[in-house]
Amino acid sequence: MAGLDRLLADAEDTHRKMLDALASDGERAIRDIVRLRTRFATLVAELVGAIRADPRLLADLNLAEEFEERFFAVRKRLAEHQSQWRAAAIEKDVSGYRRSANELAQVQGDFYQWARSALSDA
Repeated sequence: MAGLDRLLADAEDTHRKMLDALASDGERAIRDIVRLRTRFATLVAELVGAIRADPRLLADLNLAEEFEERFFAVRKRLAEHQSQWRAAAIEKDVSGYRRSANELAQVQGDFYQWARSALSDA
């Protein structure tokens, strides 16, 4: 259990750090975002395995299916965002990147909130 919960907490924390970096100006902010995106990608990959091994999800197939659907929808949205916003694109249009990142942040925030609630109820 702790594996999935810990990974979700780490992903949410990394997500918050990306938003903090996004609120900053300058070249360092872009480097921080790129570094944090790499960390986040690693966490997402680890989450895939943890979701499939979590005892709460294994015990409740409906919850497991919903969890995977929601997780993969967020993951798809994240992949689309990251493919559109490479470092060079961010540098060219920081305000556009911020707008896109804030939209994605809402989607991710909703998922983390739902996941915490769903797992605590399971």
